[in-house]
Amino acid sequence: MSFKTAAALQLIERARTRGRVGHAYMITGPKEADLEGFAVKFLNLVSGQNHADLEAWKEQGIPIVRPESKSRRILTDSVRELERQIHMSAGPGGNKFGIIVDADRMQVQAQNAFLKTLEEPPARTLLLLLTAQPQQLLDTIRSRVIQVPLMAEEGARQFSASEIELLDLLSNISQRGSGSLAAAMTIRREFETLLDEVKDRITKDQEDEFQREKEFYKNTTDGQWLKSREIEMEANIAAQYALERETLMELLLAWMGDVMRHQVGAERFDLPDYGAATHALAQRWEPSAVSRRLKELRKLQTNLHTNVSEGLALDVAFMSAFA
Repeated sequence: MSFKTAAALQLIERARTRGRVGHAYMITGPKEADLEGFAVKFLNLVSGQNHADLEAWKEQGIPIVRPESKSRRILTDSVRELERQIHMSAGPGGNKFGIIVDADRMQVQAQNAFLKTLEEPPARTLLLLLTAQPQQLLDTIRSRVIQVPLMAEEGARQFSASEIELLDLLSNISQRGSGSLAAAMTIRREFETLLDEVKDRITKDQEDEFQREKEFYKNTTDGQWLKSREIEMEANIAAQYALERETLMELLLAWMGDVMRHQVGAERFDLPDYGAATHALAQRWEPSAVSRRLKELRKLQTNLHTNVSEGLALDVAFMSAFA
């Protein structure tokens, strides 16, 4: 469950008044959720300060780590420096703060080094990890932090190119019709093509980044590093693909949910800009059919988190949801 900023801050304030603020939080959400802005409000709330941004906090001596190397990764040395600063100094009221922006950019070695800080933090320490891709972090890190998933503020969401392509695909359903096996298979092929484009883009981005790192480190590392980095790259591709596929599935469910909302006379919609298309389907489909289609798409979302063949899962779901 994701929270709006105000609701999340209310929960943190409640924990603060009860003396139950944790020592490490992972703030997640889309870029429109403004993770850095939330982190500033979090620190202000806990400390009683009133700084405008993270740079103002940095001027107070609070360590803030960002991807800064040529490869745009967070290296082990940066994490160790964060740990050193936390132990050596304190912020307002004796609190010790540490922030890692784009925490998913930490190399595996850096993540392992950070685990020591998570497991044995100094007293009155508060660590904030900001990331739009929490799946990129080790399970051992995710299990040791309190996750605060944020949603984009109303009216702030900006769709990616892949999301816009999916929305266009869904809009066309209301124009060209559905209800036959041939139509369902056409929609399924278009969705799979979109997934292939997403995977190809992610793979290219990761391979380009890997090539830049090889050039940067070619005279300072051995073959073992190269092999481990290749394994890490493959894992990153799989994790990021799963994340973007899940985002598209959430959009698909939001679309079908809006169709149902039209049928029950709801006033709020997840995709108001596409209301004409979802309203057209709400008029064409029976409520029982919409309920069945939504159920099948939710089942697909669940199946994609298992070891089931992606292609087979898509076949079954789209035949059931759109035929």
